[in-house]
Amino acid sequence: MPDFYDLNGFPEKKTYEKLGWSKVIKPIVICSKNIQQEVRRIRAKADVIIAMGDEALNRMASECWEVDIIGSPEIHNGRDFMHQANSGIDRVIALACAERGIAVELNFSNILGSHGRKRAQILSRMAQNVRICRDCGCDMVITSGSRDKYGLRVPRDLMAFGILLGMTTEEARAAVSTNPQKILKRTEDRNNPDIILKGLKVKKWGSQKKQKKIYGWY
Repeated sequence: MPDFYDLNGFPEKKTYEKLGWSKVIKPIVICSKNIQQEVRRIRAKADVIIAMGDEALNRMASECWEVDIIGSPEIHNGRDFMHQANSGIDRVIALACAERGIAVELNFSNILGSHGRKRAQILSRMAQNVRICRDCGCDMVITSGSRDKYGLRVPRDLMAFGILLGMTTEEARAAVSTNPQKILKRTEDRNNPDIILKGLKVKKWGSQKKQKKIYGWY
């Protein structure tokens, strides 16, 4: 049985373990235009960093190695285009995210907190982002977005939500299991003093152990 991870939820262990989650994380959310400076300031103390904002901020976030997730890109005040949804990301952003291991979030609470025409618009934008991410090889994560224990959902509910958006069963399972796990593993590697960079690990230190950097490629 795979492990399941909600990277944007209410982290009450007693509750989430009963629902079948291995771990629920409360991320640090960055909305600053000076995104690289802000992310590097908090990177050492963050399990997961989500960048959230308009398409311009999403574009900057997609080029920042230290960002983990682009959060709720479909939530913005811009209008949709005539022949497609204005979903907050495009192929350029998705390809940059794929290169840097940055995932795109599909936040279930955005659907619960909307209704009518607004809900239909959000669903359409999310479905477009699923297609863009699939075509570009960009990871997706499905989160509950819960602010209290009553907002948490079991993993199979979030998987069903992903399938509703056009994911395959395998993609939906990865979005609550292997993709979040990769993000948490990268954070662990950043904080491991023996891992210098991705694929470069010190087996044995000499007389002097140097302090590593936690920024850049992992």
